[in-house]
Amino acid sequence: KEKTGYLNDSAAQERINRIMKTLEATPSVKRSYVVYANPDEEFNAFATLGRVMSINKGALDTLDDDQLAYVMAHEIAHGEHKDVINGAKKQIGLSTAVGIAAGGSEGAAILSNVAGNYLSNQVFTMSQEKAADELGFQILSESPYNVGGAAGSMLVLRNKVGEHYREGLSQVVAPNNHPKLTDRVNNNIARMYTYSGNHVNVSKGAVYVNGDNIYSPAGSGRYTGEERAYYMAGKLARLYHNGQIQPGGASYDGPTVTVAGRSIVTTPNADVALMVATNLNNSFVKAAGPAKGKQAAKPNKKK
Repeated sequence: KEKTGYLNDSAAQERINRIMKTLEATPSVKRSYVVYANPDEEFNAFATLGRVMSINKGALDTLDDDQLAYVMAHEIAHGEHKDVINGAKKQIGLSTAVGIAAGGSEGAAILSNVAGNYLSNQVFTMSQEKAADELGFQILSESPYNVGGAAGSMLVLRNKVGEHYREGLSQVVAPNNHPKLTDRVNNNIARMYTYSGNHVNVSKGAVYVNGDNIYSPAGSGRYTGEERAYYMAGKLARLYHNGQIQPGGASYDGPTVTVAGRSIVTTPNADVALMVATNLNNSFVKAAGPAKGKQAAKPNKKK
């Protein structure tokens, strides 16, 4: 907190602590974490020693709760995999780490220095980042948050900063420690597809169910059409995962389409909602299989 500052906004601090408690309650999270918001306007979140996480104000201002939950789940995954501790051992040397663990007199000063360095230096490998993306999605799927927030968060970040990936010689000078953001978006779409039992996919802003093109939402308010497609797909994916999809289960009330009593998407008018509900009911009687259009990519496996 001394290095990053502490955001003087009780609502923001309560927001991230509420999300943290929700994520900690999932089966995949075995450890406890501390989180606080800092006043940095740039988009970032990071984990450091002591299972401490900090979220920049820039990320809080940019992401909704479903998207922020995935970013935080990704950072929790680093903690579950003990990536920070393993990185610290490499940074300060195993003998020093053992000395600290044994209660060496200079341990506190060394740890303070290491923790500070972790805020400004690259500490995770590409394989660790990919594994954190994968476990982060699993944690998100076990929580009440929309699994479409995983792809949505990476889309929002890509739209804000670009690919955030260096090619060629620049990669040697400043190595990449995260996959390309487009790859992270596509991998999270693929994870959602698998989570749904291979029923629900998104391609080029269109939601597919059992290979049928159901609907391409338009942008609305703060959300792009693509983000809304991820959220629509995320709701359907969870219903499929929970076995709640039944033939004829889609209906509409005015512009809003519902499935199993849950709002799936709000369209411009009742005529569009009727079309979407009809498309869904036609698709619900079909078997799972590859989506038409762009095939869902296979997510990266843990290393």
